[in-house]
Amino acid sequence: MASLCATAISLLVLGMLPAASSEASLRVHAAMGKEEPHPPPEPTVPDMPKKEDDGAFKDKSTACLACKYAATGSCAMYKTCICYATNSFFEVMGVPSPTDTSNWHWACGNEGGDKYELCHSVNEHYEDNFGDKIDPNKPKCP
Repeated sequence: MASLCATAISLLVLGMLPAASSEASLRVHAAMGKEEPHPPPEPTVPDMPKKEDDGAFKDKSTACLACKYAATGSCAMYKTCICYATNSFFEVMGVPSPTDTSNWHWACGNEGGDKYELCHSVNEHYEDNFGDKIDPNKPKCP
């Protein structure tokens, strides 16, 4: 019972202390020169590939380029995305075959199942997740 009372008193005392302001904390980091602004990187693909009229990409390589465009223009995606692509056309028994059987889409992972195929085979020591050469002394997204 005594330890419960001591804990309650400690929490009350901590609750009465003034809270550190996040603005003051940010100013301290800025004044110490620890924080450097990092603008988002330029995508390594010049333009986002166009989708076909049906809203999908025409082939696997185009879907993979779209993934690379999106993922290399954002540090969060650059560090976490591994591009996969899948053809969302599946044959259905008893239904006539459509003329368009190439409906490719991309994703940052293969959690959708074995129909997703890896876009870029890379050497992890010298290339990033998208097959681009990297310089470990000058990272694209520090």
